[in-house]
Amino acid sequence: MSALLDRRAMLTLAGAGLVAACTRASEDVLRIGDQRGGQKSVLAASGNLEGTSYALEWAEFPNAAPLLEAIAAGAIDTGVGGDAAFIFAVGSGAPIKAIGGYRGQGQGTVVVVEKESPIRSFEDLPGRTIATPRGSVGQNYLLAAMERLGKPYDAVKFSFLGPSEGRAALQARAVDGWAIWDPYAAIAEQTDGCRLIRGPADLVANCAFQFAHAGAVKDKRPQLADFQKRLYRGRDWAVANPNAYAVVLQRETGLPIEIVRTMLGRTKQVPIRIDDSVIAEQQKIADRYAAIGLLPKRIDVRPVFDASFT
Repeated sequence: MSALLDRRAMLTLAGAGLVAACTRASEDVLRIGDQRGGQKSVLAASGNLEGTSYALEWAEFPNAAPLLEAIAAGAIDTGVGGDAAFIFAVGSGAPIKAIGGYRGQGQGTVVVVEKESPIRSFEDLPGRTIATPRGSVGQNYLLAAMERLGKPYDAVKFSFLGPSEGRAALQARAVDGWAIWDPYAAIAEQTDGCRLIRGPADLVANCAFQFAHAGAVKDKRPQLADFQKRLYRGRDWAVANPNAYAVVLQRETGLPIEIVRTMLGRTKQVPIRIDDSVIAEQQKIADRYAAIGLLPKRIDVRPVFDASFT
C-alpha cells in the first residue's frame, strides 16, 4: 500500500490512543481491529475472551474501511468487516487475506430515509443521492439494486461519507437517503424517527469476513487459527442465546437495550466455510466495482481467500 495509506491508518490508530499498543510485532501478541459491538463483545458474552496463550490488543474503528487500511499498513493483524469493503481493499493491492466468514441471516444493509421522505420503496431509489462509505457494503447494495431494477449504475448518486457523517448529512437533508447497517440503522430508526427501505432479501450476499494481514497469516497462524475458532464459537453462542448476548452487548457498547434487542432480533451472524460458492459471490462484487471504475481493472478474487483456516 502507499505511504499515504500507511499514514491514514496510523492517524486513525493515533486518534484512538492506540499507536503504541498496536505497533508491536511480537508473535505473542495478536493485534485486533474491532468495530462497536463486534468481536470483543461476542467473545466476552460467550466466555471465549479469556484463556488465550497469547496477548490480545484491541483497536476500535468506525467501519471496515479504516480497519482494512490499518491491516494493510501492518498496524494490526486481524479484524472483521463487510465483504464489499474487503474486495475494494484487495482490488487496490492490499496484502490482506480472508480467513473466515459469516453470513447475516435477516436484515443486512438498508437505506435510511427521513419519515416524510418521498422515497417509499426500493423502486424509488433511482435518481436519488445516497450517503454511504466508499467501497462499502452500502455502495455494493445500491449498485446491486440498480442491476435488479434494470437501471444503469449511475442512476443513483453517491455521497461518500463515513457512518457518523452520513447520519449528519441525512439529518441536514443534504442527501436523500443513507445506505447503512445496524446498529446505525436501528439508532436512526428509533432515535431520529427515520424509516428503513429494504430491498429483496437475496439482493446481495450479506457476508462479512475475518481478515488478516498476509504477514500475520504466515507468522501468526496458530494465534489466528485459535482466535478464529473462538469467534466461530462465540457467534454460534450468540445465535443460540440472543437474550443473554443482548445484556452483554448493551454493557459493552452503551447502546440502549431496545436498540440492541432490535438489531439482534432482525439479524443473525452465522459462521460459514469459505468455499467456491462464497468466492463466486465475492467475484460478482469485484466485477461490479471494476465496471464502474472503483477498481482499476477486473481482478480474480480467489487468491485473496484462504480456506485452510475454515
